[in-house]
Amino acid sequence: MLHNTFPAFQKNGTITTKKRLFTEIQNTFTIEFWAKPELPHEVKKVATSGYSKIINERFAIVPVFGAYDDGDDTRAGVGVSVGTNGISVYEHTIYHLPATLVHEAPINDWTHIAVVYANKKPTLYINGRYTKTGKVSRKKTVVPSGVFAGMKDLSFYVGGLNEIRIWSTARMPHEIQQNMNKKLTGNEPALFGYWKLDEGTGIIAHDSTMNKNDGAIEGADWYSPKNSEKPKIEMNVLFTFFVPSGGIETLNRQRFYALAKEQINCHFLYTQNGTGLQNKINTSIFVSNNDDEIKSIILNGNYDAIVVASDLVLLQTIKNFGYEGILIYENQGLGFNKEYANNYLKVHATIIDDYCDAILYPQTPHLIQAFKTYFPNKKKFCFHNCFNTDDFKYQIHKKRNNPIIGWVGRLEENKNWKDFLSIGAKLITKNPSIQLWMFEDDTLSNQEERLAFEEKVNELNLKSHLTMYVNQPHSKMAEYFSIIGDSGGFLCSTSKVEGFGYAVLEAMVCRCPVLSTDSDGVRSFIKHNQTGKFFDQGNIDQAEIEGNELLSNIPLREEIRRNAVEHIETNFSPGKYSENFINMIQELKNTNH
Repeated sequence: MLHNTFPAFQKNGTITTKKRLFTEIQNTFTIEFWAKPELPHEVKKVATSGYSKIINERFAIVPVFGAYDDGDDTRAGVGVSVGTNGISVYEHTIYHLPATLVHEAPINDWTHIAVVYANKKPTLYINGRYTKTGKVSRKKTVVPSGVFAGMKDLSFYVGGLNEIRIWSTARMPHEIQQNMNKKLTGNEPALFGYWKLDEGTGIIAHDSTMNKNDGAIEGADWYSPKNSEKPKIEMNVLFTFFVPSGGIETLNRQRFYALAKEQINCHFLYTQNGTGLQNKINTSIFVSNNDDEIKSIILNGNYDAIVVASDLVLLQTIKNFGYEGILIYENQGLGFNKEYANNYLKVHATIIDDYCDAILYPQTPHLIQAFKTYFPNKKKFCFHNCFNTDDFKYQIHKKRNNPIIGWVGRLEENKNWKDFLSIGAKLITKNPSIQLWMFEDDTLSNQEERLAFEEKVNELNLKSHLTMYVNQPHSKMAEYFSIIGDSGGFLCSTSKVEGFGYAVLEAMVCRCPVLSTDSDGVRSFIKHNQTGKFFDQGNIDQAEIEGNELLSNIPLREEIRRNAVEHIETNFSPGKYSENFINMIQELKNTNH
């Protein structure tokens, strides 16, 4: 029975086939599927050219970038957006993302949708009946897409999908009507791809044709009579840190969104004020360094677990309050270098060991080794942080004429701003049009460091090339990174040591290439010349060479941009973080009892 078992998508799911773009089928083809949308989509005007700003589209079939792989801007990928208010057909390539067919109508239940292209003109059939004909494409070729349910750079479908079929012919109305309620064998003539989406479990959408373009499923919940009710876990967790700024503040927002989906109630405690408080989230955020106030917060919060990031004094204080829940010491980075990290843990090993139930840290090589060395018998949990690419992602803005090289950090030794200015000056010598954008939190630097910075800027004659962005809200950074990437520039990270490196990750998901020191915490993101570029710390000449290649080698640059987004989406999803976090808490509960 159709629709008895199907994947349900909720704003963050996707199915990516091996091909992504079916370039073998050009101008004449049919895309058909069953859909049960749960949210409306944005309705645009019909057009044959231009670039529609994508807000709240619901791409059951994603209009994949037609210039994918070989840069052919005369080819457009076709996609279909489906909402409770209608259906739109889009095509996509370089500076081209128009809706060539738009049909407004209520869709409140399972509906069969067929888009038939004949000589580049789309015609829509709903439940087997002719509905509307759209505009002829202006592009040389249009081809069907092999990504379903959404893509981070564009937008996501919300609802159920079933029985996706792609044909290499323009199907006739009677052919659509005769077969839309039947399961096929996969051997039918002209059937190019067929995804039944009835597996009921797993992460593979099998293509039933001989072409075997199986799809990788992410972020979908399988619906079937056996698992229609997904059990939820309810608990209260408090996360603490010194100041709401930088990577930990970003992490706290990210895991709030991830864990809230699993009914985990997250609160946050900082012992100092900070600029990150401007990044609003809908939960309780406390700021206090008063022991009595902190004790009251903990007693009133009824917390199943408290995660203390780095603050050894607070770790001891909470334990001494008589707190009986799970107490976890978290570390996302230690000091200015790896030697400091080792020495710090060696000196404080007894305190950490005595006052917490477990240690949590990201998959950063120097942290993995250090905690293994100094805490051989302690419960340890090591998994990737997460990032919500639904809300923070690539944006389309007017292209800048000059390449922009960005930098994010604080004016302090570990972030190594001096090397960034030196690298920028070298690159500007060869290309005087380059602009430098530096993003900083000016509340976290001292006067001596700022004077040294100003002297270096003057020494290198960079004033006319440099723009400083101070204390920008996190929501604006996606815009800045997208602009930098589209300008032909890149983000340059010069840190000596990073525990995780959120700025690097954020640039990557916005299609902004990254040139970085091997600061340890970014190894999870960057594979040299695949998802980004490395240079040796302090080697300005090498950084100049790698930077110039990012600026001039367009095929490599575009490959890096594409691979980077895919890598982050695959490995740092909120769903994976939630699963790891819940498993950690459950294991500790079982151990403690």
